[in-house]
Amino acid sequence: MNIVVLVKQVPAISDIEIDAKDNNLVRVGAPTMLNPVDLHAIEAALKIKEAAGGTITLLTMGTATAGEAMRDGIAIGADKGILITDERMAGSDTLATGRILAKAIEKIGNVDLVLSGKQSTDGETGQIPPAVAQRLGMALVSYAESVAVDGSVLQATRKNHDGIETVEASLPAVCSIMETANSPRSAKVRGKMMASKAVFDVWKLEDLGLDAAEAGAAGSATKVTEVFPPTAPEMGFMVTGDDEGQSVKKLVEILVSKKVI
Repeated sequence: MNIVVLVKQVPAISDIEIDAKDNNLVRVGAPTMLNPVDLHAIEAALKIKEAAGGTITLLTMGTATAGEAMRDGIAIGADKGILITDERMAGSDTLATGRILAKAIEKIGNVDLVLSGKQSTDGETGQIPPAVAQRLGMALVSYAESVAVDGSVLQATRKNHDGIETVEASLPAVCSIMETANSPRSAKVRGKMMASKAVFDVWKLEDLGLDAAEAGAAGSATKVTEVFPPTAPEMGFMVTGDDEGQSVKKLVEILVSKKVI
């Protein structure tokens, strides 16, 4: 079983700076961490490997330091990691990112299963798993609460409005994992030591058969023109009176003045 887990280095703070020139996140110099839900995707991969055998490859794209986020996954049992880093990828939207990651998975070759967290905490689009699945021509199972592999079939459960549904997809497939799917294991001392010494393969656009026009702003279909915080909702207020009748009377008067009734 050849499993690839997509992971991402994300800002470790909620107060993220925005570059005034291109409206992209300022990542250089900001504290970072592994996208939290990606640990659940790694745990899902480890359980499948324990049941069916195989290899787990972590795959990430980002700055030269993005590979450090993979060490958490190596520490708990992933076999190796690959970093895609190239200055020409800066500003890639989900279309360009999906293209780059899909090319990397093709380069790895003979991949049976691609796992990822449901979404990253910085972009929160959830678009990368379907983008990769579409590029690779693989089946997609999204927002899985549990996953298992039976022969050449991926089995998963998902929540919907009617309860829990069980779905199956033929391998190879792409599957995004919920943070409620499992409890990621803790790294042991030996795992941490191995992770600290791990050396990752580093690929650039040329290694994937891509050029600058297919990455970054040039390869993106969207452009961020403005970034702003959401407007704070108007605070409510409490209507009080000497008794219930007086409180209701005051409430009606307020609603009439606001032309609600």
